[in-house]
Amino acid sequence: MTTLLDPWGLGSSRDRPDIPIPGSPERCLSRRVVEDEAGTLYVLETLAPTQVATRQRAAALAAALREAGLDRAWFCLTGRDGGFVDSTGATHRQLSHFVSGSPLPRPEYTRQEEPGRELGLFVADMRECASRAALPADLPDFSLSGYAADFLRTLKTTAPAIHVRVATCLAGIREFLEAEPSLPRTPAHGDLHPENAVWNGTRLASVIDWEFSGARHELYDAATALGCMGIETPATFQRGAGAAMIAVLRDRGVLHADNLRWLRSAVIAGRLGWLAEWLRQKDREMIDMELDYMELLGR
Repeated sequence: MTTLLDPWGLGSSRDRPDIPIPGSPERCLSRRVVEDEAGTLYVLETLAPTQVATRQRAAALAAALREAGLDRAWFCLTGRDGGFVDSTGATHRQLSHFVSGSPLPRPEYTRQEEPGRELGLFVADMRECASRAALPADLPDFSLSGYAADFLRTLKTTAPAIHVRVATCLAGIREFLEAEPSLPRTPAHGDLHPENAVWNGTRLASVIDWEFSGARHELYDAATALGCMGIETPATFQRGAGAAMIAVLRDRGVLHADNLRWLRSAVIAGRLGWLAEWLRQKDREMIDMELDYMELLGR
């Protein structure tokens, strides 16, 4: 008899609806925790056809980094055919190891140093592992400056009042946006923030949700994580998780004299994706908060 986990060479399974799943449920058609006959827990996701190539590539990157020593990266299983997505007929599924944990308390975590240290260590470890990993050859290179220009053009016609505020913010970081295409590129998670991670207390257990991974400018992941801490508690950059993350990145050489000057601008530019999401959701409160935050960062 064919079982649910047969494409991955595993035995019989049962659903575990009693176990909450970390990360965003919007990143797949459906997902559930399943337990195999040995008692091991997995997350089984059903994907849209348009997600298959992206998920295959993201899992391949995470696997290459794990092989190079990044043990807190997403652990996706290969199927019998060697791929990271099983496609049977019109059904596309992906299986990864379930990691147990609990969310960080918000915004209290931003006032603690340990979460920032843990994220800083992950970014630094990922950089080191990437330097020796057999990386996939087809990593997409995301142009943040190109995205910013396209977003600004769209806002001019769809939201003129917001366009004025965003254009002012981007004018303040013009030098960074002009330099961004030529900054060193590195493999990046692409959406690194505390809610895309599994935590055991304030210890980072695993980083999940790699759909936006690819080649990015070298400050991308750090700027994304710092930006998410700062919108919760702006003072975190002086004391708490944000300051601790920056200290780790400086100690490990990820931040240095040549790129530290770009960090504030990179954080501001990194908020554009969040603003786009609030606009998509028509969340007026978050739109206003995001714009206020970008302006605060630019002062």
